[in-house]
Amino acid sequence: MKIIDIAVPDPGAGPEAFEEALRAADWSAFDPGRDLEPLRAALAGLERAHGVTAAHRYATGRILERGALLRHPDVHRVEVTAQALSPSGRYLAVGDFGGDDYEAGATLQIWEVTTGRCVNVIDGIVGGIGWPGYGETLEWSADETRLAVVYMSSNVGVWDPFGDDVEPIATVRLTYSGRPDPFALSPDGLRAYVVDEDSPTAASIVSLADGRVQRGDAEPIPVQDEEDGGEEDEDEEGNGFVLTRPVWSRDGARLYGNLHDGQVCSIDVASGRVAWLAEGAWNSRWPSAEWSRDETVVAYHADRRLIIADALTGRPVAELTGYRDVSFQYLYMSWGARLAVVVPESGDSDRPRVGIVDRTGEHLYDLDLAVRLPAYDLDVRSWAWEPDGDRAACLTAEGRIEIWSLGRERGERLRAFDAPEKASGVLWGADGVLVALGTKALRFLRADTGEVIGDFTLLRQARAPRPLELEGEDLGEEFGYSMEPEPNPTFALDDETWAVAFPPGLVIAPSGRDDELAAALAWSVDRRYAWPVHWGELEVVPDASAAERMADSLQDELLGEFLDPFHDRTLPEPGPQAWPPPNTATVDDLFQAFLQAVVEYANDRNPWSGEVLHEAALIRARRGEPEGANRLIEACPEHRRARLAAEAALLLAGSAGLPDDARSLISRYAADIGRIWGEPARVAAAVGGAYAALGDDERADPWFERARAALRKSECSWDHRLPVVWALLECGREDEAQALLDEGTGDPGHVVGVPFVGYALRKGRPDLAERILGPARNWFGDWRVVELLRRHGQTRLMHEWAERNNLAIQEPLGPGAEALAQGYEKLARTPPAKRKSPTVGLILHAAVYGHISAILDLLPGVPMPSPGGIMSSDRPYAAFSALRIVTTGIDAETW
Repeated sequence: MKIIDIAVPDPGAGPEAFEEALRAADWSAFDPGRDLEPLRAALAGLERAHGVTAAHRYATGRILERGALLRHPDVHRVEVTAQALSPSGRYLAVGDFGGDDYEAGATLQIWEVTTGRCVNVIDGIVGGIGWPGYGETLEWSADETRLAVVYMSSNVGVWDPFGDDVEPIATVRLTYSGRPDPFALSPDGLRAYVVDEDSPTAASIVSLADGRVQRGDAEPIPVQDEEDGGEEDEDEEGNGFVLTRPVWSRDGARLYGNLHDGQVCSIDVASGRVAWLAEGAWNSRWPSAEWSRDETVVAYHADRRLIIADALTGRPVAELTGYRDVSFQYLYMSWGARLAVVVPESGDSDRPRVGIVDRTGEHLYDLDLAVRLPAYDLDVRSWAWEPDGDRAACLTAEGRIEIWSLGRERGERLRAFDAPEKASGVLWGADGVLVALGTKALRFLRADTGEVIGDFTLLRQARAPRPLELEGEDLGEEFGYSMEPEPNPTFALDDETWAVAFPPGLVIAPSGRDDELAAALAWSVDRRYAWPVHWGELEVVPDASAAERMADSLQDELLGEFLDPFHDRTLPEPGPQAWPPPNTATVDDLFQAFLQAVVEYANDRNPWSGEVLHEAALIRARRGEPEGANRLIEACPEHRRARLAAEAALLLAGSAGLPDDARSLISRYAADIGRIWGEPARVAAAVGGAYAALGDDERADPWFERARAALRKSECSWDHRLPVVWALLECGREDEAQALLDEGTGDPGHVVGVPFVGYALRKGRPDLAERILGPARNWFGDWRVVELLRRHGQTRLMHEWAERNNLAIQEPLGPGAEALAQGYEKLARTPPAKRKSPTVGLILHAAVYGHISAILDLLPGVPMPSPGGIMSSDRPYAAFSALRIVTTGIDAETW
């Protein structure tokens, strides 16, 4: 064996001779593309014979001098939703859709299949990679130097899979469609067939040679059918001649695929003409046409038949009718030495099986084999042929990987291995290595022996505090050792323990865990070759403070700068932390947290902030807290304050029984109130109600007359009527309120109906609630009504409402502290990038239990809104919902 121009002795010659030869080598001439794999293989043989020797350590030292990077496997923030095996089978690319933080982006990871180790990570691809449930969103070029990625929903970019640049080499910005559109990468990686609404023909071939391609720069592919006189063709739905499952031929001359109506076609790329077109069946999940590896024959579905046709002419060669018992939405096909027609285990067929069909169309035999139906989120099949042979691997419904020899006469099961519990499918890579993968699992194993060479559970969340966590923030999320973003260096060593692997080779981990570190980590050489870490020695320290000191001693300025916040810090002890905390916080504390979140959001273009400050001020007034109400009124946009002051004064004088505070509030805003004109009925009624509650009927009556006039202009709609009824009731004018209520007809609707029902029940007036709910149907706030009726003991009304609206009545939550602790434990096991909605859910549960300290502990973990607008899973909204529940018992407006 020759490596770097020297003869390396056979491993049997002994480690001393091996080391001597390595020391004599000219390492300046070392070329990883030429030398690393044979050197690695030779050292592996030496290890099998003699264990890890000085030769291994010497070679590792020389390899690390080239700037190798330490890589750990668990780099994704969320589940893997895209995968592509490279043409040679040597590399596997996997990507994710991105988590709660849109700007943090998605992660593209490259695995070396032969070693079962991560060799490259490109982190921070904004907009997410692919889409859950959508296949073929990653494609390799034939020479494996380029990787095309569907990202940001439907755009196509090309990356160097072994580079470090988070920005693509070239991008085509497509019309936003909300989901990935079909695309195909040319074999040379320099062009792509894409679907774009802005293209005159809806489909275009774009150049991805270099730079950024914008819409309009693409060359439309004017697909024409010679039989139609050269006119541009369309499918039956008028979608244009758009391929839904495009495949580029290996010579780059043709595009294959299906149309929207299921037709199968072959297009000549140079001329844009249809070479042939055949009737087929549309399949929403799998390609309904599969070309053989040599592209000489094609198999496709048509009217519940299976057709084998000549790929160059489209002429049928054979027709198979043995699959009429199963929908083609479940059946899929896979070409190897022969065609496998896979009928997975599903509710669609009484007989799962795999049919083996010769390329001439002869059905050879069936395997009575229950293959697992692949999961929705990750497009990977449960059947994989050996790249060059007549063997295949399949993932069975029972969760086993079986290896089959599939000769012409019969199939023979050779062996079977365990698959990861969450595996969705299996791939057959180079050097006889299988990859069983799911959204959170990757296992690399040898097809001939079942030997596991890499076994990884992704997104594990250890119970202990993260090693790079400081003051509640994981600084690992901000890690950037080089100029480009780096993935979080923290990963779970097991279910209880975190570890950190910094690219230069410094590791944070408990002592005595060398074997587990060796099973997870690898040195990445040129971002494409893995080198075993156990052939050398890692710098392992117990915590971040020790890592900071070690970085200084290693004179690693970049790492030392990153770790500087941990200088001489006392870090929390590992292990789960007790939760929930003692419930010592007050409602005032919750109001303050709410106000801080809303003021921080302060989006003047969005009326939401003013609306919730308005409602919160009324809650404080109803609770008899004038000072708190005043603070919230002052925080409101100026144009709201006079109206809000009137409504708050009405509540202070009415429900709260604080006339002096009400009078003071009215006095403060009297000038602004006096200038109100052209107001909706609710505003005028609130002003009149405030004066009436203070006994000043002389001022009240004109305002109520204004309210009635506004009602008449609005044709007495319920949206305006019920607020006036509320004001009349609150100031004690029962007869007027009842008369106005009796005049109304029809369904009030949920917008004003839910708040009024809540008010009526709080006032002990179920008769008024029943009056409103009687004609009501299919409200948006159905569940809120159920909760209001339950909270106020109106069992009969609750069951009548539920039956009328086909609602299932949910049982109340169980004991508070125990349920919260269980919810927190589940949250801790959720990847941080997916905790946004679950955290809000736990906040609302804590609000139901009245555990304000738990709410305040969780709120900082909920992000603030993005520039695009506020959502119910953002911090201000979560704080507002919690405030509502704690103070009123339900997350709904209550007057």
